[in-house]
Amino acid sequence: MGDSRFGRRRFLGLAATAGAVAAGATLLGEPVAAAASGVDYEGLKRALRGPLLRPGDAAYPAAAKPYNAALGVRRPAAIAQVATVDDVRTCVQRVRGHGVPLAARGGGHSYAGYSTPNSGVVVDLGALKSITVRSDGTAVVGAGCRLIDVYAALAAHGRALPAGSCPTVGVAGSTLGGGIGVTARAYGLTCDHLKSATVVTADGALHTVDGNHDADLFWALRGGGGGNGGIVTSFTFGTVPAPAVTVFTLRFPAARTAKVLQSWSSWMDAAPHQLSSLCAVTAAATPTNRVTGTWTGSPAALAGHLSSLIAAVGAAPAFRTTHTYGFLDAMKYFAGCLNQTTAACKAGGPEPFRAASRMLERTVTSSVAGQVVSLMSRQRGMVLLFDSLRGQVAGIGTADTAFAHRTAHASVQVYSGNAANGPAVLAVQQALRSAVGTGAYVNYLNPGQSDWASAYYGANLSRLRRVIKKYDPDRVFDFAQSVLRA
Repeated sequence: MGDSRFGRRRFLGLAATAGAVAAGATLLGEPVAAAASGVDYEGLKRALRGPLLRPGDAAYPAAAKPYNAALGVRRPAAIAQVATVDDVRTCVQRVRGHGVPLAARGGGHSYAGYSTPNSGVVVDLGALKSITVRSDGTAVVGAGCRLIDVYAALAAHGRALPAGSCPTVGVAGSTLGGGIGVTARAYGLTCDHLKSATVVTADGALHTVDGNHDADLFWALRGGGGGNGGIVTSFTFGTVPAPAVTVFTLRFPAARTAKVLQSWSSWMDAAPHQLSSLCAVTAAATPTNRVTGTWTGSPAALAGHLSSLIAAVGAAPAFRTTHTYGFLDAMKYFAGCLNQTTAACKAGGPEPFRAASRMLERTVTSSVAGQVVSLMSRQRGMVLLFDSLRGQVAGIGTADTAFAHRTAHASVQVYSGNAANGPAVLAVQQALRSAVGTGAYVNYLNPGQSDWASAYYGANLSRLRRVIKKYDPDRVFDFAQSVLRA
């Protein structure tokens, strides 16, 4: 559920072969930028407090690896492991105007690898990872923080922030794309809790943006996607009291998968906000199913809701489990690292995968459920992940933030752990267009998607393009699916 790695790919069995952030050029659908000679890399290296890695440096190969191993070897011209906000400004000021791709990298999980552009300069924010929790419950979070670090720091103060379940995903990319998470219906998106941000814009200036200062840029940062308009160096979030979270999993017989998807959709439409869940449909000759979710109400009250779903499916689950945890342990549960340290939760390395998405715009009918199951019966090594929305996500107007999918019933990720499955993933995404809707989630970027601009941004596209052009008129932060190319 949510923007995740372990949660989607391991714990939930989402690497079906077994059952961001940022800008720049890409090997998929975008020519690799030619090496430019205008950047004074030696001068840049001397001007930075943090290290500047170049090809040939011992630390360069590891630093140049994208999280998505399916993207192959990346060859950025330089990787600036910035130590301060001034380092970020220095990178922008010295690289802009030379025709060299310039990309911010938080967690490095950009599905298309835009945060590690070939022949470009990567501004690696990993060292900007301080977290300060104030007495009023707000938290100032560095753009280099990973989600598990944020969860752990907030838990020490009895607070929580709704976000995804992958522990190593960067808070920056997740927030900038919206931030769908495992408690989204109860608490909204991650970006809905953003109070202000510090941003280095294309001219190298530092802005503190909120609802009263550079309000248009603040609007764009909440769902406009990573890499557009500037480099965020820190976020100030409002947080919530950390709830107890009851997690649950149900698996029904494979022969009932179409009925499970239809019933799950209607069930979520009527569910209270405290209930968020994911319905997974895994490819097979007879596709299998799994419903996993969270409940933030009284633990005893969950049983009645689960009974309603079981009755609608008309079959007893073959597997059923529920556990109640504190918020941090619940996030570790979904991350597949329960009872491990925070450091151990970040131990995973790159993985190969292909992914795309759609947004479910209406309740799944019996006919649509049958179409989905028929489609997945012809695939292998793939899973569809229906992540429930509405609830508190729908409590904010479509035009109030750049995130355009406030009325969607769910996001639908098409995911494969097979690096060769890219064409099949794209074909399934296209086939889902008529069945579920035309939208897509910008945090699940796919460089081969032809309708990406309207799908990611919907009715907010024109306004978003105007805002980004205002702050980046010369397209300093340019990449294949930047808003300025929409």
